[in-house]
Amino acid sequence: MISVIIRTKNEERWMRPCLEGVLNQRVDQPVEVVLVDNASTDRTVERAMAVCPELKLVELNDFLPGLALNKGIRAASGDYFVCLSAHCPPVDEHWLANLLRNFEDPEVAGVYGRQVPTRFTSAIDKRDLLLTFGLDRRVQERDTFFHNANSMISRTAWERFPFDEVITNIEDRLWGKQVIQAGYRIVYEPEAAVYHHHGIHQDNRPDRARNVVRIMEDHLPEVHPDAFGDPFDPEWMEVAALIPLRASEDTVDFSEMLVRRTIEAAKVSRYINRILVTTECEELAAMARACGAEVPFLRPAELSEARVRVDEVLRHFLEQLEADGYLPDIVVPLEISYPFRPQGLIDGVIEHLVREGGDTVIAGLPEYRPCWRGNGEGFALLTDVDHARDEREPIHVGVPSLACAAYPTTLRQGSRLAGEVGIFEIHDPLAGIEIRSRDALDALAGRMAWEEHR
Repeated sequence: MISVIIRTKNEERWMRPCLEGVLNQRVDQPVEVVLVDNASTDRTVERAMAVCPELKLVELNDFLPGLALNKGIRAASGDYFVCLSAHCPPVDEHWLANLLRNFEDPEVAGVYGRQVPTRFTSAIDKRDLLLTFGLDRRVQERDTFFHNANSMISRTAWERFPFDEVITNIEDRLWGKQVIQAGYRIVYEPEAAVYHHHGIHQDNRPDRARNVVRIMEDHLPEVHPDAFGDPFDPEWMEVAALIPLRASEDTVDFSEMLVRRTIEAAKVSRYINRILVTTECEELAAMARACGAEVPFLRPAELSEARVRVDEVLRHFLEQLEADGYLPDIVVPLEISYPFRPQGLIDGVIEHLVREGGDTVIAGLPEYRPCWRGNGEGFALLTDVDHARDEREPIHVGVPSLACAAYPTTLRQGSRLAGEVGIFEIHDPLAGIEIRSRDALDALAGRMAWEEHR
């Protein structure tokens, strides 16, 4: 048996790609998963259990890397132990088999695999990964380098050489030194690859790192991001559209046309699995259900007061869904006040989120016209007016109500704009039209009807 020991600390976002990658391995051995969690405050454990209900859970309050691994191994049943960081999903289904085959040599105590960057890995970390983890297999008889983000050791070797439980880092390097000094070998296996988005080193020269990476990617196709794919694939992630509606005389939420258009926009997405509406009003709930959405419960009336921000409503909705056992990997908040969504917009923000590595992505309209901001004493120019329009860098008007894709951890902070925000640029002039009054609705109803029947 192979026991995969996964160390976690607030790794909720990575649980599905990591565990799906482990569970989909093609290897001639049974595989068990041991999750060693260091007091995560997000939903790491719940999400892991949802993906892999049969995993073994070991919980720690004080983290030391060697101690965490040893506790996980003591709870494991395998003959071979894989040390895997939670944010390092396997690249393919042969990862475990490629690690395991090296133990046909009885002199091998441990094997570590290749770590490849993601599209959103910084230039510094990407350079370090590409230079450290090459394409040639190595058998180390003197070199003690070993890396527990992606490694396998035998039970026999661990029983003789458990990991140091006192040091705060490089427990893998010290273990490598011990086994080499005892006459064993370490193997670097490039065919056993995982993604590692943040790399292994730090540096203060991002300009130099970007240049090195550019040259490598231009001249070495085997290290280009396209050679590896992406650790996050929205095709197999659970993606939920969240649509807030509020019953009030000063809103347009009772417009069946706006509700229907928003739900229809979510329906045509390749990735959205469920369309969920939150409202305090049974009439609006019935309208949403008739349009094809789910309304699992009515929210408290106090969350529909005018002073309550939409982000607070979305946070409450998500937390209630999670409390009821539904754990989406990605949430897509949509508001009905933007009825002119271009085709492909929703899938575009979802793909941007998983490919570029931020916390949230919103639709953005490029603005080339001169813009100013009031500062209390006048106005400060925000845009470049010294160059022709075609030469300017635009500012972007963010439109999260039009389209947004975020990880649940972002929404739980009470803002769609928490963390690192990405912009998905759109150019459709109708997309930025907002309807928040009956007059605007009446003025544009004809245009919407024409679009639906053309």
